[in-house]
Amino acid sequence: MIKIFIQIMYFIRNFLRMFFEWIIGLIVIRDKRIVLAGQRTPVTQFNKVSKDYFMHNTKYLFLKFGKNSEFKFVYLCDDLYMSQKLKSLGYMNIYKRNSFKGIYYALRAKYWLYNNWKEDVTYPILSSGAICINVWHGIPLKKIGTDMQAGLCKLREKGSILYRIYKFLRAKSTFLVVNGEYEQSAYETAFLNKKEDIKILGSPRLDVLYNEIPYSDLFMEKDASTIKHFKEQGKKIFFYAPTFRDTGKDIAGWLKSDKLKSFLKNNNAVLICKLHFSDKNSLNFELTDEFYKMGSDTDIYPVLKYSDALITDYSSIYFDYLLLDKPILYYPVDLEEYQAKCRGFYAPYEDLTAGIKAYNEDELINAMQDVINGIDNYKEQRKRLQDRMFKFQDGKNCERFTEWMLNQKDINE
Repeated sequence: MIKIFIQIMYFIRNFLRMFFEWIIGLIVIRDKRIVLAGQRTPVTQFNKVSKDYFMHNTKYLFLKFGKNSEFKFVYLCDDLYMSQKLKSLGYMNIYKRNSFKGIYYALRAKYWLYNNWKEDVTYPILSSGAICINVWHGIPLKKIGTDMQAGLCKLREKGSILYRIYKFLRAKSTFLVVNGEYEQSAYETAFLNKKEDIKILGSPRLDVLYNEIPYSDLFMEKDASTIKHFKEQGKKIFFYAPTFRDTGKDIAGWLKSDKLKSFLKNNNAVLICKLHFSDKNSLNFELTDEFYKMGSDTDIYPVLKYSDALITDYSSIYFDYLLLDKPILYYPVDLEEYQAKCRGFYAPYEDLTAGIKAYNEDELINAMQDVINGIDNYKEQRKRLQDRMFKFQDGKNCERFTEWMLNQKDINE
């Protein structure tokens, strides 16, 4: 009965949303030169509070064009320190979501940009009549959106009338931005958008892997300074960036290992830990000099270039890491369980990975030893996967994105 009630409330809420969006669309006139963006951590079963953070694709678009552009870039942010810091650097078009100007620009902006959902920016109902562009935050290995076999998404399997209603009511983005055909195909089913509305332009966040972008280390200055210091000391730097588990399972407990600690100490190496913000685990055990913990809501991309290798499991970050042409060590210790109880993948794991697989601590340490010894047997495999995932590999995704917006019919009318 509870599940039926939740489904009924979903349909009622979305019918009302569509009605009020229709009303707003009739009375609001939008400015084709105003672009609106924002970023908040989504609420999950393990992350109950939504808060502002500065990362992913909207961050790099705002840093690039927030001062001087063909457009007026407006950023909505409720974090007082964050907004004051950005303003002190010359980014003046920053407003609170519930302020008069925040609501004004939500209604006036022709473009809404976000990394997850419209809620990143402000109330979705205010987006009626805007061109809503989901730039997302990672190439999916694990299934996302309506491809997840959970909740209302199970209606897809039955081909029922309920699913057809659900598909009609779903609040979709006008466009999505991707890196290549693989990602385009995944988003077509995950977000129920037409293929022609999923644009292969390249993700703006990837530009920082090629170029020095001013202020890219904002709000993570301590992390950036510490990691640069490790590099200056000649340490071998391993980044550990796993994805979260829908079950809440702790997958970072192996960091307590004395064997791992001794290995890092004896090889003048450090392990940088960066958990997903949706992970309920917080690495709340004592970390020694051989370990460094980054905040889960800080941006890892400005410091990835200082690493010698990435350790991960099913996180989308490893696709982006391919662009650095450095070793990737996969540690999928719960592969069968993850596929059965969590998301499942868009293609077989072996087909979408390019590096050694370690299934226990000894195998992982051996793989890390190969990195320290300069042994890399996967360069060709990484290049093949890289070319499969990325149409553009030139560090000009921000420029390509804004050029595409300028060429939209709505702008030039």
